[in-house]
Amino acid sequence: MPGARRADRRHLRMFILALLALLLLPVLPVGAAPITREQALIAPVAPFPGAVTFRVFATREGLVGGTTANGHVIKERDRFVALPSRSALAKKGGYDKQVLVSYKGRQAVAPVWDVGPWNIRDNYWDAPEARLTGKGLPRGWPAAQAQFFDDYSGGISDKGYDVRNPAGIDLADGLFWDDLKMTGSDWVDVTFLWLSPGGAYFTQPIAPQVRQSIAPFTSTTERRYFAESGHSLAEPFKGYWEKNGGLAQFGYPLTEPFTERSIDDGKEYTVQYFERARFESHPEAPDPQYRVLLGFLGKGFHPPDPAVKAKEGARFFAETGHNVGGAFRARWEAGGGLAIYGLPISEEIKEISPIDGKTYTVQYFERARFEYHPENTAPYDVLLGQLGRQLLDLRAAFPAR
Repeated sequence: MPGARRADRRHLRMFILALLALLLLPVLPVGAAPITREQALIAPVAPFPGAVTFRVFATREGLVGGTTANGHVIKERDRFVALPSRSALAKKGGYDKQVLVSYKGRQAVAPVWDVGPWNIRDNYWDAPEARLTGKGLPRGWPAAQAQFFDDYSGGISDKGYDVRNPAGIDLADGLFWDDLKMTGSDWVDVTFLWLSPGGAYFTQPIAPQVRQSIAPFTSTTERRYFAESGHSLAEPFKGYWEKNGGLAQFGYPLTEPFTERSIDDGKEYTVQYFERARFESHPEAPDPQYRVLLGFLGKGFHPPDPAVKAKEGARFFAETGHNVGGAFRARWEAGGGLAIYGLPISEEIKEISPIDGKTYTVQYFERARFEYHPENTAPYDVLLGQLGRQLLDLRAAFPAR
């Protein structure tokens, strides 16, 4: 019966492969301290305001020489993570999806290059109603934790494994041993950078010398020096800065011009950062008025909120489904409107300022964040958030690889 023998051999191979895969899954060493729900419930520490951060059990991936879900061949002392859903997977060799992992005072940024460890369809960083595996579980509570602690889905992962620890992230060896100095599986705080304010810009490393002050000089009509920030302003940005509000609108320059890849279209532009904006040079634009544009810093810090209905007395923007009213509307219309600030991407919300720690009423636009300061007299009762400074500070504190 040659056909029967071939079928038997095929079944035997499948059994051996399944057994090997099971043996390679993360387990705790003999004698390790028990894992408890109380450990999982300790609140994570957010590394910066608004950071989407969850406390997650981490295991070491290992598997040197193997291939990750995005095609990367694992090296010794490699640096990447695995999360249990392809929705978070970066492209091969890419840094479009990254996390910041914090452990006992150490922090490291790494890309998501693999899927696992237990589940493969558990996007636990999304809203409960948007989750696949673990649908309805609280945001930030991996299905593996429910499977381990509560026998959720019979304690079986969506890949068919018997879940033997609550791991919601795998760490490659270099990240695990060298960067975080971990010696065994443990709880870590994971910040999902592509979901966090300003986090999308972590995909772009910034050289330390970009913010270094330049040697002072006497200002001329062609180039102006600002002792307050140690930087200068010249064309093509000087004319735009002066014409559209200058210091009150954009703040002081915080860098000299340098080349940066846009996270919006992937192209490289000459840019310069100011306290409240990022200027981009577009010499290819046929119309001179569009040869300097403002970067979408508002969208970078606050992804667009769901659309709402029009409100009486406010100006409604059907393009994004948001309203602008009161003092914010007056500032938007008087200060340059669409060309300067872009469309509204949120309603008015309360937010803690990372600059002074106080709570303000704010509203996000594509290129700016408006802050209401009732302690000031008009027109200074509405100020622009210092998104340029905030972004540079974040990238200096947690530089991307």
